[in-house]
Amino acid sequence: MTVRFRRLGTAAAALLTLACATPALADPLATMLAAERARPVAPRFPRDAFVSEPLVTSVTIAPDGSGVAFLRITGNQYSLWLQPSAAGAPARRLLQRTDAREIAWSRDSRWLVLIAPDKVQMLSPAGDPGSGIAASLGGPTELQLLDLDPWKPGALLVEHAGARWRLWHAGPGGARRLVASSAREIVDVAIGRDGQAAFVKLVDGERHVIVARSAKGGFHTVTACVEMERCDLLGVTPDGTGAYVSGDLLGGRRAILRLDADGKRTLIHADPADEVDVDGIVFDRASGAPQIASYRGTRPARYGLMPGTAAVLARLSLAPDAMVETSSASWLVRERDARLQGNRWHLLDPASGAMRLLLDDRSKRLPPDALARVVAFSWPASDGMAIHGLLSVPPGRDPARVPLVTIVHGGPWSHDDTDYSALTQLLVNRGYAVFRPQFRGSTGYGRAYMFAAQGDYGDGRVQRDIEEGTRYLLARGIGDSERSAIMGASFGGYSTLQALSNGSRLYRAGIAIVPPADFGWTSRWAAMRGDLGKTQGMTLDRSLRLLALAPDDAAIAGRLYRQSPLARVAAMRTPLLLIAAGRDERVPIRSVVDYAARLRVLGAPAEIVVARNQPHSPSDPMAIRAYLFLAEAMFQRHLGGSTPAAPSNDLREWMAKSLARR
Repeated sequence: MTVRFRRLGTAAAALLTLACATPALADPLATMLAAERARPVAPRFPRDAFVSEPLVTSVTIAPDGSGVAFLRITGNQYSLWLQPSAAGAPARRLLQRTDAREIAWSRDSRWLVLIAPDKVQMLSPAGDPGSGIAASLGGPTELQLLDLDPWKPGALLVEHAGARWRLWHAGPGGARRLVASSAREIVDVAIGRDGQAAFVKLVDGERHVIVARSAKGGFHTVTACVEMERCDLLGVTPDGTGAYVSGDLLGGRRAILRLDADGKRTLIHADPADEVDVDGIVFDRASGAPQIASYRGTRPARYGLMPGTAAVLARLSLAPDAMVETSSASWLVRERDARLQGNRWHLLDPASGAMRLLLDDRSKRLPPDALARVVAFSWPASDGMAIHGLLSVPPGRDPARVPLVTIVHGGPWSHDDTDYSALTQLLVNRGYAVFRPQFRGSTGYGRAYMFAAQGDYGDGRVQRDIEEGTRYLLARGIGDSERSAIMGASFGGYSTLQALSNGSRLYRAGIAIVPPADFGWTSRWAAMRGDLGKTQGMTLDRSLRLLALAPDDAAIAGRLYRQSPLARVAAMRTPLLLIAAGRDERVPIRSVVDYAARLRVLGAPAEIVVARNQPHSPSDPMAIRAYLFLAEAMFQRHLGGSTPAAPSNDLREWMAKSLARR
């Protein structure tokens, strides 16, 4: 269960991206390539070393700055710890074992909220009465956690009972109080200091509406969010008359807005470069007002939004992608970079700029100085639109003489980021350049960028973006055109099949992981599931319609099939590795196996591996290690890379039990 905490009294409300401002680069690719060629060649690291399991997670500082709580992971067991902020003070274990996977502080710093997949618990580090289960999730009323109360200790829960949705506050001792009730589904809320729902986001047919509480206690509609407009409630303004919203109600990019009870919208902050959505928002825990906004575009930047904050940021020396959570006395800083395999957390004094190490999750990690950097860049598509992407190259090598691997992200309505990637780092360490296109339809670059695909997810505009990006890099002297490959999972696997069967002959090999062979058929299958892809009460069917992919449109279905790898199966003549998942909940395994069988009948150079017990997106470290081995071996055979080391004994045993080659 993943809960996105948005407000100040919660653990992760302010623990969001903080990116350093850097000078504008006329040519980020040229600058990056020059810097990488000047670096020494990295040593070859063991393949399994690129897969690391976290030792510490959900690290959060108390609002009063007195201490930092975190979950420590030992094998499959989680324990809860409290590290006092005072220098030299030892950490104290609060719970030897917990089912919680996320934790959060109450605003008064007296309570920790522990969030597990099936329950919410309250714990007083001081031993105050009331610790225990606050609510059990699921059940016949589908009770689910919506958020945490930013002002009073407790969780906000939504219950579906009969024809109504009820919003409850559950606090210490399991005490429950009704906050709001509606005949329409409640999907978001902003709570006032009085404990009442000041603004509520509801599902209204095929749109969302935000309603505000009036002085007499009733609610009136403030605004409607239509056609996938984003309008997420962040909290109530300090004066109590408005709400902070993260959304694109005033423009094409996600920004920070103020929404008043009379419907007035005021822009608080948006990307000055007009390139990307707001990525991170840090809130002042005393007032609830936005304190810092950060953006992760071609030129990462951060901005102070409160008096004095900009001056503090200007004199601090932070890593480009550090993450920050503020308290009344200190800032908790987490290092964040593509080359950081683990995490380090520091306490920072904003007055003096002094910073000291608090927690280190980086024992036996790979050295950052030997790993690959990531540069964000853009290129002009053939229709003139600027398309975005990420690139990593092997340090100390001539980029024109190395193989180029294009990795296409899944979704397709998602995006890659510049955080650590085991696959990217392994391939670069083995001497490959890695290109990750953020084709139109990707998120993070504004609503118009996502809609620009206009449903052309066959062998059309989206696929051209991906292949044109590869050609752009090859033309710039990045990658050997005779040794280029493509791979991806889910939609990325579909794009791989497209590229290898559409006649472009751009790539010499491909790896398609859990790929739909017919994107239209798989989309219709998922839409009929009902629960798959549902977002804030909106079904996948509704989203697909807005994205020009209506599941019941015969013309769309016919076009997508005619352009599909399934329809062009006879054209597959490029070496291909297919990986299917036995418990795939998103792409039916029967469709992948059927496609593989057709390839075999036609004598295509393809092989299929079935990971018997894996889901669509595996989290099992052994499965990830196996996929990395298969990728390294595939590219060595067809791109002339270095010979991969044999699997370790434990991985060999796991593969023998868990993988089936067909």
